Amino acid sequence: MKKSPKGIFPVLLACLIFLNQSTAFAAGSEYIEKNGVALLKPPSEVCGKVRIAGSTSKAKIKLMVNKGDSRTWYDVSLNNGEFDTELWLVQGEGRYTVSVMVHEYDRKYSYGPTVTVNNTEEVDRFSVPTKEVESDAPEIVALAGKLAQDKKTDMEKMRAIYDWIVKNIDYDYEKYAKHRSGDYDNTYGALNTLRTKKGVCYDYAALAAALGRAAGVRVKLVKGEGKMGTFEGLHAWNEFYSSEEQRWVCMDATFGAIGQEAYFDNKDFEDTHKKIDEY
Repeated sequence: MKKSPKGIFPVLLACLIFLNQSTAFAAGSEYIEKNGVALLKPPSEVCGKVRIAGSTSKAKIKLMVNKGDSRTWYDVSLNNGEFDTELWLVQGEGRYTVSVMVHEYDRKYSYGPTVTVNNTEEVDRFSVPTKEVESDAPEIVALAGKLAQDKKTDMEKMRAIYDWIVKNIDYDYEKYAKHRSGDYDNTYGALNTLRTKKGVCYDYAALAAALGRAAGVRVKLVKGEGKMGTFEGLHAWNEFYSSEEQRWVCMDATFGAIGQEAYFDNKDFEDTHKKIDEY
């Protein structure tokens, strides 16, 4: 049986009533309508995550999630004008505001419906799906299950994931060139990297985090500064928690793919990597 990611089961158990209600749009459901969007009103109190669902006549929408000084934007997939997604509330307990943002032109968006919910459950952010770390996507889950099959430890699972990424994902030098010129208007994240089989360092790290979390391992996406050969600059890599050894382990699939060297649990890892933030 597949091991459940640590930190998820208690939240799922506490939220069973909401999950059972979220399988379809119930008759008589209350909607909030604004700017061409009809949003299914979520409960005012949630535990760990919130369902954002509804329909729109607009071609493109995004979600903006605010909690205190934190603001995160999420892409939304539309299926014949309908959307249905779950957001894990990883900024802790408390009040969150979720706004549907309607695309107008270029990078300009206007407000659609806005809702406020109170989250009552602390979520382990390194175990659940987060922005561009789509560990619940069927393609991610299927590959993670295949790679983790017969692997007994977190270290073995992540080594298999690291090896697969190094061998199967190509570095996207065209996207990197856009970065160098200040153009960041690209598609990022684990799912896009898996589908295209290419990406930059952030994409490598997002895919490793998604596969690891789907395999039941706590994995961080780390941003900071890295150096390898003539390269020195902003970079992204991973840390995962080995529950057997009770320590965080560093790995860098991007450097592994480019440099053809093992960047997995190196003793001198901190000599070439300086962490700034983690997600």
